[in-house]
Amino acid sequence: MPASYESQFGGILADIEEEMRAARQEQREVAPLLWQMIDHHFGWDAESAAQRARIAGKRVRPVLMALVARAITGDYRHVLPAAAALEFLHNFTLIHDDVMDRSLERRHRPTVWSIWGSDQAINAGDGLYALANLTLTRLLRLAVPPARIVRAAAVLSQACLWTAEGQVLDMTFPQRDDVTVAEYLTMITHKTATLIEAATQMGALLSTDDETIIRAYGQFGRALGIAFQVRDDYLGIWGDEAVTGKSATSDIHEKKKSYPVLVAWERAAAEDRETLRRLYAQPALSDDDVHQVMRILERAGAPAETERVATQYYEAALAHLDDTGLANAAQTELRQLASFLVRRAY
Repeated sequence: MPASYESQFGGILADIEEEMRAARQEQREVAPLLWQMIDHHFGWDAESAAQRARIAGKRVRPVLMALVARAITGDYRHVLPAAAALEFLHNFTLIHDDVMDRSLERRHRPTVWSIWGSDQAINAGDGLYALANLTLTRLLRLAVPPARIVRAAAVLSQACLWTAEGQVLDMTFPQRDDVTVAEYLTMITHKTATLIEAATQMGALLSTDDETIIRAYGQFGRALGIAFQVRDDYLGIWGDEAVTGKSATSDIHEKKKSYPVLVAWERAAAEDRETLRRLYAQPALSDDDVHQVMRILERAGAPAETERVATQYYEAALAHLDDTGLANAAQTELRQLASFLVRRAY
C-alpha cells in the first residue's frame, strides 16, 4: 500500500477495529481456546500496536464498504457492523485456506493450524463464520431498516457460498491439464472477486434504495476483484522479489495454474504446450524447469496478455463507478484505492 494508506484511511480502520473487538468481546468464553486462536489470528494478543497493525493487514474489503457508504451518504458509521462481519467472514476463509494449503505463516506469524492443529483451526474458522453472522445483527442497534439487514445478510451468505465454489474449482485445477482461461476467470470471480463485490454492494444497499446505484457499485467491486487477482498472478511470476517479499518463481515452483500459465497453455506453440504438460506432470520442478516454463510464457506473450486483461477489468470497474452518477471525495478515494490494487508492485 502507499505510505499514505494508513494516514488516509486511519479513521476508518480504527472504527472497523473497534467494531470487530466489540463484537468479539460480547461473546461469553465457554471454550477459551477458540478465542485464543481467533485473537492470535487477528494479532489481538500482540504486545504492541505496531505488531497488531502489521498482523491485521489492510482490511481493503471493509474499507471499500465504508467508502461506498460515505460516497452515498457522507458517512459510514451505519455500515460498521457489516464491515466487521465481512472481515470476520473473509478471515474464516483464510484460516481454512491455510489448512488446505498447509501454509505455515500468514501476516508474519505462524498460522492457526500450525500451532493448534488442523481440527482446531477448522473450529476457529467455523467460529468466525458464526461470529460474522452475529456481528451483522448489530446493524439493528443503529436503526438500519430490517429489510436492508436481511438483504445484506443474503449478499454475505451468497458471497460465502460462491467463495466455497471457487475454492472447490481451484482445488480441482492441479489435477487437470485442460483448464481453460475462461474456467480460470470463473474460478477467481467466485474465489476472490465475490467478497470484494459483496463489500461494495453491501455498502450501497445499506445506504440507499436506488437499485441503479446498488447494481453499479456491485459491478464495480466484481470487476475490481478480477483485476486484483489477475494482477496478483502477474506479480507471482514477474514481481520484484525485493518489493513483493517472496520468491518471484514460487508460483511456478508450486505448479499453480495461474492466469499467465493458462494463457501459455492455450497460445503457445504445440511443442511448448507439450513441454508444459510434461513439466507440470512431474512431482516437483527444478530451477532449470522453472526457467524453461518462464521462457515458454514469454514466447506465448503471457506477460503482456496478463497485464492487458488486468487493465481491461480495471477500466470496466471505473466505468461502473462512473455509472453511479456520484462525484465527491469518497468517490475519488475509491478510484485511488482501485488504482493501487491493480497497479501495485506487491
